[in-house]
Amino acid sequence: MRYLHVRLASDEALLHPLVPTLTDPEVFRAAQMVDWAPSFDPPRATVLLYLDGDLDHFETVLQETDIVLESDVTRFGDGRGYAYVHSEPHPIEWELFAAGAMEGLIPVFPIEYNHDGSLEARLVGPPARLQDAMAALPEAVDATIERVGEYDLGRPPIPPSLPPRQQAALDVALDLGYYDVPRRATRDEVAERLGCAPSTASEHLQKAEGAIVRTYLNRQG
Repeated sequence: MRYLHVRLASDEALLHPLVPTLTDPEVFRAAQMVDWAPSFDPPRATVLLYLDGDLDHFETVLQETDIVLESDVTRFGDGRGYAYVHSEPHPIEWELFAAGAMEGLIPVFPIEYNHDGSLEARLVGPPARLQDAMAALPEAVDATIERVGEYDLGRPPIPPSLPPRQQAALDVALDLGYYDVPRRATRDEVAERLGCAPSTASEHLQKAEGAIVRTYLNRQG
């Protein structure tokens, strides 16, 4: 099973009217398209974006972008959140996804929005079909193949299932800023919020962190 990692560049507004904002380092530290769902009667594009930056500004941009029919931004702290965007199809965006959704190919999300104005996307499929997808890209887009090879994520794509108390400890620690740099909360503060002894909170966190790290590195516990 082969994969292709491609960088797509063009005039940013030509790719999509939201791309200049999504790739602007003054607006977002990071922006990704985590899923995309087309509909065809009438043609519509619906995307889910992960964003880290100025969400207030992005909401204004969404309201001012003519092809956006409906949108909603969900925030979860420190400028991070998700945006649901339902819009009329943009010609270049539609062609790009048509190429990526050709028979026998699988687009692998997320799609990355880079600060140089480019997008990075990944496709999985047989070599001949990957070549067909590259040939089908619109002429207005400059496509650069970054990597190609046998597809291997290198780790399980699904995080481990954690016991409820370990999950609660991680949620509390993250909310309080225990994992921020510099750290904004102590182990004792996490324990106080959980209603347990500091040693118990520490044990919950260590076990949860260990499970996540082993999953990421694809190692057995």
